[in-house]
Amino acid sequence: HEFYLRACRMRVAVLVVASLAAVNAFLPSPSLNLRGFSAPLAMGKSVNARFSLPSKQRGLRMTIASETSAASGVTGDGEVMRPRVITPWEQSKAMLMSNFGLTSEEADKYESVNKEDLIQAYAMMQLSRQFETACNQQYMQGNIRGFMHLDNGQETIPALVSNAIKMGDKKYSYYREHTHALASGVDAGAIMAELFGKIGGTCKGAGGSMHIFDKATNMQGGWALVAEQLPYAAGAAR
Repeated sequence: HEFYLRACRMRVAVLVVASLAAVNAFLPSPSLNLRGFSAPLAMGKSVNARFSLPSKQRGLRMTIASETSAASGVTGDGEVMRPRVITPWEQSKAMLMSNFGLTSEEADKYESVNKEDLIQAYAMMQLSRQFETACNQQYMQGNIRGFMHLDNGQETIPALVSNAIKMGDKKYSYYREHTHALASGVDAGAIMAELFGKIGGTCKGAGGSMHIFDKATNMQGGWALVAEQLPYAAGAAR
């Protein structure tokens, strides 16, 4: 009975949101006022938003007031929102030596990045972005069904992964693993075929977006639950 009530409440909530969206679609263009709004604010402090439907103007009006500077991402009290993390090289070197057993001479090889590695990293970032853009287009056209989690904006992760891992390493990922599979050496065509549910996919179309498995490259697939891949990876490492 309790489950039924929850389902009914959820259905009502969805219907309300859909109704508002439908009403707004047939109204004139809404009036939008974003005074002082900045992108970093969405990840920081909350803002006051007011939605109103003026009697003389048919359309939704949204007003957001904030003291945050859009250019600098600094709040009115001088607090920097989402400050950039900068780790000094000496600290990174000490971590490489203590956590991974590298000698001072071995760690010194990582102090700078050569041009060839930078080009390879950029190429992987471009491949990752273009692949995910293609996935998004095909999903919107209805050619890819079910769940699909894109990795746009996180291209540096597969770029670093492709540079650091070896073919014999076992790779475990989470539900945004398209680009991680690319970085592991899995064929892009096989990944896309898997998303399309085709027999030529990495799992013959049975795995889908969140479960890209490839035996040849030791890609152990993505895991749908948050942090679910960590105990599997730890067990494999042990």
